Amino acid sequence: MNKIDSTELLKGLSFCVIDLETTGGNHENDQIIEIGMVRVSGLEVCDEKNFLIDPEMRIPDFIQKLTSIRQKDVEGCPKIEEVIEEIIDFIGDDIIVAHNISFDLPFLNSVLKRLGRPELENRNLCTNVMTKHMIPEIMSSNLNYMSQLFEIDHSKAHRAYDDARATAKLLLKFLDIFIKKGIKKINQLYYPRNKFELDRIHFKNSPGQKEKALTAIANNETSMSITLKGERGLILGVLPIERPSEQMDIVEKFISGTDWERLTIKLIKPALEGLFQLNNHILKFPQESKELLLNYLSERYNVNGNGTEFNLEELDFVLAHHLVKDQIIVYSFLNLNTNTKSIFKFPAQRKKLINFLSSQSKKFEQKQKGKRKISINNEVQPLIENFLAMSKSQNKYLFLSRKQLKESESSTLKLIEEFNREDDMEYRFPTKHL
Repeated sequence: MNKIDSTELLKGLSFCVIDLETTGGNHENDQIIEIGMVRVSGLEVCDEKNFLIDPEMRIPDFIQKLTSIRQKDVEGCPKIEEVIEEIIDFIGDDIIVAHNISFDLPFLNSVLKRLGRPELENRNLCTNVMTKHMIPEIMSSNLNYMSQLFEIDHSKAHRAYDDARATAKLLLKFLDIFIKKGIKKINQLYYPRNKFELDRIHFKNSPGQKEKALTAIANNETSMSITLKGERGLILGVLPIERPSEQMDIVEKFISGTDWERLTIKLIKPALEGLFQLNNHILKFPQESKELLLNYLSERYNVNGNGTEFNLEELDFVLAHHLVKDQIIVYSFLNLNTNTKSIFKFPAQRKKLINFLSSQSKKFEQKQKGKRKISINNEVQPLIENFLAMSKSQNKYLFLSRKQLKESESSTLKLIEEFNREDDMEYRFPTKHL
């Protein structure tokens, strides 16, 4: 299905984005104090409605602080039974959308039930859930953070009208992505897994697809991995690259020299992650592909067989900026498994990050008896060592030791805070994506 067909498929849908502010989360006793609704139809916002509602009860102090809705703000406002008809009419048969549909829709239905009205049975979508499918490694998907990442104006968080408008804008961005990625069925909106991730794109080995893949690679100036798969999903090779426009010769050689069925481009940050992906699959590669990759990467990272100036056995922790803003990846070389990642939202999870470093140190000293566990292929290890040696001089990674952590957790935390501020986010993911 081409882009025009995908556009027409989604253009025919009508969505009602809703957001509620309530006195609490109890479906039996709490009340709605504000509802915001935005209609999205024909791939654009076409109507909006907002109500402040008198809950006929005291608004708890923490709710007043969270929403900035004071008791006096709802005095003289309509009661829910006075506007419920207008709310239901506005929603109509639209697909109901919210950024936390598991709260908003059941709460609204509980109010309808209390009023003796039938509950809504509309199809529904959650932009929060969609986010987690489309950005699998995101550690926080709250609306305020998503608005920052997608450059959406959202000045009044936890106000129903502003939250509904921000959610509608996020929905429109997602719909545009679905169109560009060639959505074929409406059901794919509800289960956007394995095709609509923003950090990757897949190509089949059919006429014109190789050229499209090469264009996609050349047009993205960020580190990425290129994975080729053959029959039954057999991995034929993984090529990590840092500067696509400068490395197109090896890209074309790699793609043209392999009889592949599926090609996947995946944005990666840090670039070290590409070498880890290579390590995870290198034993499966055909010999010709393996030799091509190892020879190229050995030359790129100055591996000459005489050893390296960097020893993984002397490393404790390496921290790196993730592709998503304000996320940090921590690699523990005390117990390194290149198949897993430890990602932290920073500074929100700074305490969790420090606790992780401390627990890894204690495990190394007490359970591992001071013996490192590093699962890295012998042919890949010198590549990683030289890569890290080159990167250290460029300040792209933060190298931390157990000694630093023991001497002062607060000083270690300051180093991490400074490192986090240095992330230039030049690529602007996920606003820019594959």
